[in-house]
Amino acid sequence: MRLASGSSSRARRRVLSLGVVVAVGLVVGGCTGDEPVEPEPSTSSAEETPEPTEEPEPTPTETGPVKPERPAAMEREDAEGAAAAAEYFIELYPYVMATGDTTEWRAMSHETCEPCSGFIDQASTIASRGDVFDGGEISAEVPEPERYIRDETTGIFPLDVQYSQDAMKILSSAGEELFSSDKTSNERRVEMGLRNGEWVVVTIAEIPA
Repeated sequence: MRLASGSSSRARRRVLSLGVVVAVGLVVGGCTGDEPVEPEPSTSSAEETPEPTEEPEPTPTETGPVKPERPAAMEREDAEGAAAAAEYFIELYPYVMATGDTTEWRAMSHETCEPCSGFIDQASTIASRGDVFDGGEISAEVPEPERYIRDETTGIFPLDVQYSQDAMKILSSAGEELFSSDKTSNERRVEMGLRNGEWVVVTIAEIPA
């Protein structure tokens, strides 16, 4: 993940996105509002001219991010559990950014994880300003998690996570575009550790050469 910045307006500020400083993705789903009610046909006598019926205004469709389901594999304390937790953390990105709900990210972030704290700060800023985070789906995967070995000294699993993130944008409350990015795919090193039996993200970084 990288830092991106707006250019001209004071309202523009640096924002974080996946594939910019770390690898994570966006999930935007939604629920559809009630369908418009079809008008009843008008009735008329032979002598009367039928009154035109007005089509009702369509009900707006409400959309919003879908929170990914917490995988059962996160209960495991092996490489598969670490991989499931890393994927889940990354796939929470769009939900957290769009809703400002940072509860799980805070619980899953080690105090030394600077990218994690940066994401949390950004989500809080978006929510406090009333900005709108909109955009593409994210998917993350650790291929063949069984090939990763826990570091005996630190107890950390270093995982290489592949991710794909659809195009996204951030708009101000006035509708001004503050930031946008195209669809991207990338890979990042995500280090996972256990704290009191729960998986935490220790860091997210470039994959070492």
